[in-house]
Formats: sequence, C-alpha cells, structure tokens
Amino acid sequence: MADDVNRLHVVGLPARALQGPLERFLPGRTLEGFESREDLLEHLSEVEILFALNPPREGWAGAERLRLLHVIGAGVDTLLPSPDLPADVRVSNGRGISVDVMSEYAMGWILHFARRVDRNAEQQASREWRMYAPSRLAGATCGILGMGAIGEAVAARAKAFGMRVLGTQRTPRPSPHADEVLGVADTARVLAESDYVVVVLPLTPETRGSIDAAMLDRLRPEAVMVNMARGGIVDEVALADKLRAGSLRGAALDVFEQEPLPAESPLWDVPNLVVTPHVAGFDRDYLPRAFEVFAENVIRLERGEPLRNEIDRSRGY
Repeated sequence: MADDVNRLHVVGLPARALQGPLERFLPGRTLEGFESREDLLEHLSEVEILFALNPPREGWAGAERLRLLHVIGAGVDTLLPSPDLPADVRVSNGRGISVDVMSEYAMGWILHFARRVDRNAEQQASREWRMYAPSRLAGATCGILGMGAIGEAVAARAKAFGMRVLGTQRTPRPSPHADEVLGVADTARVLAESDYVVVVLPLTPETRGSIDAAMLDRLRPEAVMVNMARGGIVDEVALADKLRAGSLRGAALDVFEQEPLPAESPLWDVPNLVVTPHVAGFDRDYLPRAFEVFAENVIRLERGEPLRNEIDRSRGY
C-alpha cells in the first residue's frame, strides 16, 4: 500500500471552487491551486497528485515526486504526447462523466435542424405565418464516428427516435443500439449514408485532420454534422466552404482549432453553422462529478489498486 497524500494540487481551476467536493470525497485533505501553468511548472517539484484542466505538454522534467496526473475532462490531447513526462507518472481522465449531457447536446442540435428551429425563430421575429415542412428522425440515418461511451449514449437516444444507426470504432464490436459498427476504414461509407453525423473521436495523430475536404465531400447535401470531439479532427475551412456553397444542410461545432474562437473568426458568420463555446459536456454538476473520479483514483493509487480511466500513453487515450 502506498503512503497517503494529504496535500493535493489543482491547475486550471481555483481551489476554492472545489472545496465542497474535497470535503465530501476526500475529507481531511488540502487542495492547493496554481494560478497558471507557469506557476505549476515553477513549483512542480512539490507536486505528488495533480487535478488538471488542460495541462501543458512540456516542462515536466522537474516532476520527481509526481505520481498521478488526473485530467478533468475526457480529452488528453493538450498533454499527450508529452516528451518529458516521467514514465512512471500515472495519467487518468474524466472519461464517462459527461455521457448523458453530451448525448443530449448531439440530439438537441439534430432536432434543431430536423425541426427547422432557426427558420421558425426567423419567422416569429418577423411575425410571419408561413407553413414549412420539418424533417422526421424516424427512418433517418445517424452516423457516429467514435463508438465509445459517448457514442453509445448517442446511439441509444437516436434509436429511441427510430433512427438507423451506423458507427465506427477502431476495433469494431457489436452494439445493442447500432445497426452496424464498422472499422475506421469505413468512415467514408458512414458519411455517405448518414443524414446526421456526430463526431466523438479522440484527437490523436491518427484522427487529426481525418475528416478533411475529401471526406466531407462524401456527405449528402441535406446532411448535418455535429462535432463535439476536438478541434483539429474536422477541416473547419472545408466545412465552412460547403455550408457557404449550400452543399451541406447544417453543422453544429462545439470545438475548434483555436479556442476561445477569436471574435474575428469568419466561422461566426457562416450560414447554417451553430457555434457553441465548448459546453457539450458541461452542466451545473460537472465539477463534483469530475472531482469524484479524481478522488476515487487518489484512493485507488494509495491502495495499490488499478485506476479508473487510466490512459494508455502510447495510444493517447
């Protein structure tokens, strides 16, 4: 059994915001916060266990005492690959804590485009009474790129609406909620057959730029794309071009190559593009749920037990 650690650290969030979860899940311990990444790296030699939002990729050479680095959310692409993070540092993440809210986000925007909510809002604003024909989800095809826990939850909700569901997975396994789960090599087929595409892939060297202009050209003109994975997977410029040309029905993007999205970005003005500020996985109870996984891993580490959501650093997820 490893020694208990009473002094924990957090970077990316103020420690005071986590005092409630700390007292609930790890009573008797202290949590100290770093104001910035630079502050963290300056005092890195003091840190044994770290709760981190968007930790830096480099600068870990001085982490002689670090045993556990827990990333608050599911994505670890800001951290990995990390050339100087000591090999014996365990890395874990918050995978699974946002399954429900992210699947609701996906279905919310699918319904937005299917029910033509934007058109209704425009007509109401102009006091115009003119009938229009929404689309039905029953019988439509939902393609899910990345059949992990979130993808499975999206599939379950899509099935509840009577949709046909196609998914992709690095190692395809049957799903109770999908009609077919295909390999990554079949991504083009999934795009071509889908009325709605939901992207929930991890950002890795293999997935970066994988939904490029050629892939986007496989989409039907009436298709809709929802990306709540990571910026860098979908070619934003090519997607915007298709929307401006009217060769794609719509898209909702929660993630971008550059975040926050600059005010001068042309993406703000692209027709039929919904921009949300990386909130697909966030809700009022997010921080307590995230801290609970971290607290569980602190205790597991001290007991010498397997960690929850431990990251395979060679794969990047």
